Amino acid sequence: MKGTVAGINERFSRMIILTDSGYTFGIGNVEYMQLDHIITGDLRSSGTELLTNLTSGDDFVLDIEAYDCDKESALMLLNQA
Repeated sequence: MKGTVAGINERFSRMIILTDSGYTFGIGNVEYMQLDHIITGDLRSSGTELLTNLTSGDDFVLDIEAYDCDKESALMLLNQA
């Protein structure tokens, strides 16, 4: 499954990825991520996944905590303290 990075919270190492099924929310090293990067992998999983950033060619680990979210829910998860 492919998705596009739609939001990054560097302070809390969080990101949201827009997929055809909604938004995926996860926690991981977002230091090298940028908006609009294309991500591939199992974006509809609960737990730790090894994903690929097709834009940069790098693999990374993301702890997926929610998927198929609407935009409002994804933004709330991204920005909660």
